[in-house]
Amino acid sequence: MELSLAGVVGAAVGVGVGLVDYGVVASLVRRALERRPGLMKPRWADLLMKVLFVVNAVVFAALGWWLGVTVAGTGLPAPN
Repeated sequence: MELSLAGVVGAAVGVGVGLVDYGVVASLVRRALERRPGLMKPRWADLLMKVLFVVNAVVFAALGWWLGVTVAGTGLPAPN
């Protein structure tokens, strides 16, 4: 498997955007959990935040990679 530079750069930018998005989404989730005490145990809330972080990072990295190779034209070849 060959990694293109455009894909790697796109994935890195995607992770950066994902981190910003995680900050916004995590603050909204934390605020909602603070408004309803007892809704979720602290251990489950921590697990939720970790899963949210990983999913967010992977999805935005994949979108960044896809956008990078699409814009650079190094993605899958066009059908004949």
